[in-house]
Amino acid sequence: MNRVILFSLTALVLLISCKPNRTERIDPTNVPASIQLERFEQDLFSASPDSLQTLVPELRKKYGRFVDLFSEGIIHIGKTDSPEYCNYLSQFLSDTMVQNAYRLSQQKFQNISSIKVCLNEAFNRFHCYFPDKPVPKIYTFVSGYNLSLAVDDSILAIGLDRYLGSNTVQYKLLGIPRYQVRNMRPEKIPSDAIRAWMYGSFSFHDSTDNLLSNLIYEGQVMYLTKQMLPQESDSLIFGFTPSQHRWCLKNEKAMWTNLIENKLLFSTNTLDINKFINDAPFTSGFPQESPGRAAVWIGYRIVESLMKNNDTLTLSEMMGISDYQKFLAMSRYKPR
Repeated sequence: MNRVILFSLTALVLLISCKPNRTERIDPTNVPASIQLERFEQDLFSASPDSLQTLVPELRKKYGRFVDLFSEGIIHIGKTDSPEYCNYLSQFLSDTMVQNAYRLSQQKFQNISSIKVCLNEAFNRFHCYFPDKPVPKIYTFVSGYNLSLAVDDSILAIGLDRYLGSNTVQYKLLGIPRYQVRNMRPEKIPSDAIRAWMYGSFSFHDSTDNLLSNLIYEGQVMYLTKQMLPQESDSLIFGFTPSQHRWCLKNEKAMWTNLIENKLLFSTNTLDINKFINDAPFTSGFPQESPGRAAVWIGYRIVESLMKNNDTLTLSEMMGISDYQKFLAMSRYKPR
């Protein structure tokens, strides 16, 4: 396993022929429904404790290395060839909180066909724009409210029990902050999943790790997420409330001025960078009416400006710009 990305957010080949640019319209509904989406949690929780010795080889045959990713990276019970593995797995499956998470996830997600259709269309677009990039096999899992998403080179896994809805009592009992719970709902699965895959597919690559480079990189990821899910609203993709999105639109110029006047754009201070790009109740340094990651929205607007002012630039070429200061200059960004 070369790379694993965990979020608390063999390649599948799509047999399609397309050479899109941004002036062409991609109709993913005309592409065969090729995405695999498997309910790993149903196969896992259907087993009785005394059948685990025979179940695990069956799971490995069907789900491949995702069984290892789940065991070692998500629920942390060790390698499947450990002598104690089945005992640890049995303890996990019989845990009261885990059982509760599974029961609620099956009630909420009896049918996930709409999610599959949405992700299928998104990854068909992704394959058209980036034909050399792999498209993942997608699995759902339950971890006892532990993890939302897991990504490696060929796998995208979705923790259904982290998307039960903002009124889920268990989230409050676990002490999960309200600003996070607000986005722990089924509607967020497609954009969170695509965003996670974008992080895994396109690494941060500037030699200068400053706030500007981080804002533009995060903006690139959000821009790609929007391009793969054009039907989704900006507020949903960013996880903003409608009022928070309106605040960003109204205060774009003020936010940009704040960053410039306080000489923050070229700051390499990790604390400065984190407070602007990490999720939070609001963006530290901005008014409390701002959403968390409001500065990332500025990065997104810079990317929008670049694509608008360079209309022959493809998405692949845009993602290949490794000098973020050059990126800013090419964008001719002027906040409203």
